[in-house]
Amino acid sequence: MKTNVEEYVELEEKLYPIRENWHLLKPYLKDEDVQKVLNEAMTAFCEEHTKYGKMWTLGDAPWEYTTTDYWDHRIMEAVNEDEQHQEESKALEKEWAVRLYGKDAVLYELWDDLWENEEYREQDNLLFEKYYKIHSPQAGMMEWYQFIHGCHWINQFTAALVSKALNVEAYVYETTTHTCATFVKDDFVYYADVQLEWENLDELLDFMGEDVDYYPIFP
Repeated sequence: MKTNVEEYVELEEKLYPIRENWHLLKPYLKDEDVQKVLNEAMTAFCEEHTKYGKMWTLGDAPWEYTTTDYWDHRIMEAVNEDEQHQEESKALEKEWAVRLYGKDAVLYELWDDLWENEEYREQDNLLFEKYYKIHSPQAGMMEWYQFIHGCHWINQFTAALVSKALNVEAYVYETTTHTCATFVKDDFVYYADVQLEWENLDELLDFMGEDVDYYPIFP
């Protein structure tokens, strides 16, 4: 890692796991300076990548700007595995089968006909949306900020957050493949990444490409 602080070179390096330390960082999510960095970074992403057709609005969820099906796949999987959702879905199917075909209706024989009913499909979709929201990342949680494939933008927020929460000078460390935040505390150089969770520091550093930029988040 390139650094303009010469004395940092000899310090031991460590991973700063965001999830383990979220209780320390969470109180600073609404800090004015942290929010300013988040808004500017996400706006910059939207202006640079207009093909996605979204423009950042204050209060938006960063995870919703993920440009792949990463979150959609995980949320749908969680919904489908939710036993309460399964129970309510079966109850809805039975209710509509009886309503449309009588109490002696055999559901598995009528499934195709049932699904062709527009009102039933609407009710089923509303039920799915209810559980989709339940299993989506929630405001105030770390996952809310996991803008997958958006490390160059969301980890500017990470740098601002750790800077305010830990009262340290934090830097944005950008390479050709990944961007993370870094800072010095208690004679250790720490690396922090809200977007991805790493098993260890070597895993993160191996993923970093050629140096592109290294700058303080608060000049």
